[in-house]
Amino acid sequence: MKEGLNNLCKKYHLGILMESPEMITGGLMHRMYRVTTTSGQYAIKVLNPDIMKRPKALGNMIFSEIVAHKLIDEIPLVAAREFEGKHVLEDSGYYYMIFDWLEGRSVFGQEITPAHCEQIGQILGRIHRADIRVDTMEQEKENREPIDWEGLLEYARSLVKKAQPQPENECASILEKYLEALQKWDQGVVIGWQQVSRCQVISHRDLDPKNVMWQGEGPDTKVYIIDWEAAGPVNPYQELVEVLNYWTTDVDGGYDREKFDALMSAYRESMPLDGVDWDVILSCSMDGMLGWLAYNVKRALGLEGSDTEDRQAGLQQMQGTIQELKQYDERIKQLKERMEENAGRNSL
Repeated sequence: MKEGLNNLCKKYHLGILMESPEMITGGLMHRMYRVTTTSGQYAIKVLNPDIMKRPKALGNMIFSEIVAHKLIDEIPLVAAREFEGKHVLEDSGYYYMIFDWLEGRSVFGQEITPAHCEQIGQILGRIHRADIRVDTMEQEKENREPIDWEGLLEYARSLVKKAQPQPENECASILEKYLEALQKWDQGVVIGWQQVSRCQVISHRDLDPKNVMWQGEGPDTKVYIIDWEAAGPVNPYQELVEVLNYWTTDVDGGYDREKFDALMSAYRESMPLDGVDWDVILSCSMDGMLGWLAYNVKRALGLEGSDTEDRQAGLQQMQGTIQELKQYDERIKQLKERMEENAGRNSL
């Protein structure tokens, strides 16, 4: 990879490598490298070759950067640099995205404060209020097809019968244990999808803590939104619920009231909350987690990705996502009460 990155830097006049590229943490599907050259430091994302073989993959990556650049005057964000009119670059069979290096870090769990949540609420509200339009955008379908959880389970069982090694055994065990719950959660999404698909904005769609970088401490803290590859159309209130789950939960699996109220109050500065059918929104807000789970089941079973590392990563993500779905299902009632309470306050 060093040679490929060196050639890329030469091709786009970024200078000569001064040291070996450093692969940095973050990025569940692609590889990100910190690259130091004679002209500066860059973050270069090497896109997963298996993912880029998909028919819509390149178009989706290009679309995501169009979205980021349209929002660059609305919120603080990091977008890919443009070279020869392109943000996604191809060289020797690989696809790359080049960013200016940003010093900062993500915050997680108990590091997250109400002040962090306030800034996230403001940013999310501004994205939704901007309601940007992209000519190449495809609207979400009015109908959401159910995920074939039973078919995935049967495939996992077939591999186990062939005496395949881990992670197939663990994958089949998880699907067997949670099959009924997965089908119930998925059906809730399918039923409510037509209603949520009528109201859409273009947004980030993956605004969890790993995709937010913070610089500094206290009142001088700066925030930047990164990793726009999931950007696309979404119901704004569905995304709001997902973001609340990312940022405001506590160690006991409930919601931290101070963080929750800080995020909601900031969001209401830009977006109204009256008249929202929270039952439908809360059911459909499982869609992102269910889609991510299905993708990682396929990774664990070798239907996505190309190597043992991909399979193990898929199993690890599958285990974590199942736990997130369980916790979310357990606190939906509490979340609905909080949402209705906040919707009753002054809003636009």
